[in-house]
Amino acid sequence: YNNIYKMLFHAFAIVNGTGYTAPNSIDRIVDDYKIVSFQTDLNYRKFYSCYDKINNTKKFERLAELVENIYREYLNDITLAWTSALSEEHGSNKLPLQRNFYSRYVNSVKERIVVIISDAMRYEVAHELWSKLNNDEKCNASIEMLMGVIPSYTRLGMASLLPNKNLEITDDYKILVDGKPCDSTIQREEILKDSSPNSRCVQFDEIVSLKRDELRKIFTGADVVYIYHNQVDARGDKSNTENEVFAACSEAIDEIYKMIRRLTEDVTAIRFIITADHGFIYKRDKIQESDKIDGLSNKDNYVNRRFIISKNIINGLGIKNFSVASILENSDNKIITIPTGTNIFKLPGGGQNYVHGGASPQEMLIPVIEVKTQKGHKETKN
Repeated sequence: YNNIYKMLFHAFAIVNGTGYTAPNSIDRIVDDYKIVSFQTDLNYRKFYSCYDKINNTKKFERLAELVENIYREYLNDITLAWTSALSEEHGSNKLPLQRNFYSRYVNSVKERIVVIISDAMRYEVAHELWSKLNNDEKCNASIEMLMGVIPSYTRLGMASLLPNKNLEITDDYKILVDGKPCDSTIQREEILKDSSPNSRCVQFDEIVSLKRDELRKIFTGADVVYIYHNQVDARGDKSNTENEVFAACSEAIDEIYKMIRRLTEDVTAIRFIITADHGFIYKRDKIQESDKIDGLSNKDNYVNRRFIISKNIINGLGIKNFSVASILENSDNKIITIPTGTNIFKLPGGGQNYVHGGASPQEMLIPVIEVKTQKGHKETKN
């Protein structure tokens, strides 16, 4: 009954937002999303999180259909408005760029700082984590946004969070940071050490079960520690688990919160930043053939469900072209092509409900949570 009550609460919130109309500029969409519209994505996630825990959903199927229809209209409206404004305005005047993350948040900090990068933690999920942290009397947290890159996918997003003067997409579509590869944890640590010699890069799964003394060895002498967390994207990117992505979001929130508490106690880390490489779009309804853009695959292009990187402009209905040069501020003449709305490019294989790589607030508005903690954590109660 508790899950039913929560499900109905979130369904009411979505129904109450029927008739949404997106603002007509990037900065207005940002202002609206930061305060109001992100809650639609949050309520949609919470609705299905509760819906999936109910044993007999038959009596709520029509409600789920209503929620799905309203959410689809909202998502189409905000994504079309965002893509159109982005094409005309080339970005936001209010938001700092994701590729300036290190210089803005890390480089100027004089004390040890721990950066937790959670793959695909979109803004509304991060907002829930921020609320959870602020409910802890030993935490002080603030939340902001960055403007992410196009395409909004892991390779480029992760590269953007490292110290960089030049981001590059090579002719074979690999990502380089100042001429260096950055796909592996070791490669990222080498890039990080160029700017901060006493740095570490570690995977969350490698340290989560370590004993206190083992954990201390990793952090001793380190000024900057990047921790790579992959709960959301790991589930969402697989066709057989993509419908578990909302459960993964809740688990990610709990895992990061517990890690911050543990590092505060065990290694006396008190300064944290939580961010993401990109966000995501997820709709529960099965993707229809009309939602797919066909005929644009080419063996010479890098083709993803939400973007294409090519050496030539692609012409067609329902797509927008952006130059790599305008996005990364370099001399690259390659072209990035994305759907104008929530459609996807037709590719073989499963995994079509959870997607990212394109242009939407859900994919591109990157959260940044700054956290200061105190030792001697105490549980807080409502």
